[in-house]
Amino acid sequence: MTHPPALALPHRVPTWALGLALTLCALFGSAAHAEPVQPRPFSATYEVSYRGIRAGSLTFTLSSDASTGRYVYETRAKPSVLARLIISGGAFERSELQIDAQGVRPLSWQLEDGKSGDDKDGALNFDWQLGKVTGRVEGVAVDLPLEPGVQDRLSIQIAVMTALLRGESPGTISLIDDERVKRYTYLEKREEPMDSALGQLQTVLYESAREGSDRLSRFWFVPGKQFITARAEQLRKGKVETVMVLTALELPEG
Repeated sequence: MTHPPALALPHRVPTWALGLALTLCALFGSAAHAEPVQPRPFSATYEVSYRGIRAGSLTFTLSSDASTGRYVYETRAKPSVLARLIISGGAFERSELQIDAQGVRPLSWQLEDGKSGDDKDGALNFDWQLGKVTGRVEGVAVDLPLEPGVQDRLSIQIAVMTALLRGESPGTISLIDDERVKRYTYLEKREEPMDSALGQLQTVLYESAREGSDRLSRFWFVPGKQFITARAEQLRKGKVETVMVLTALELPEG
């Protein structure tokens, strides 16, 4: 999935999020003693188009390891015939992460473009004890200090989902993108019904942008399906370029 973009603007907590928080308090007695809400493992597949041309599909999978308490979030591509000129069917992106009461912390990130050579690949290691992230992305060395709440290009999606599940505003999230730290702010716009391959879904639209960037991302999250994205768009200079539409979802009942 294309990752977000940021605007340093105030963000109000949506009404459904406040309702969720109150419900959790009622169910568990006291928020101070309640176990933090964790996202459930899932698999979601999206049809992707770029400037109106079908590019294939992407499948995002969140899995968990009960023995370590860690999660793995990864995406794999199934490009169309035309898109295979740009992306390999063997390409994947993976993030290992930890989710606890403080939220989401990435532990490692890997990008493999599925082609020979490693000039387009990437790997990052997040050392929270030393407070630094190191690695290489597309041949460029990365050595940056870690700040609380920082995410990688995949874990940011789970960080947003986890915040919404807990009745919190995603707000502004720092992201390690290549060898730089970028900051993206998520703003709630409105609730919208949406027809989909899964039937009609009730969604809430968020927009995300980065200060100084000409790109804007839109995400239609589904509160009834743990805020999984039903549709995502990335715009550049006001024009829609990339569109992702949910076509299949495996989400065990909680």
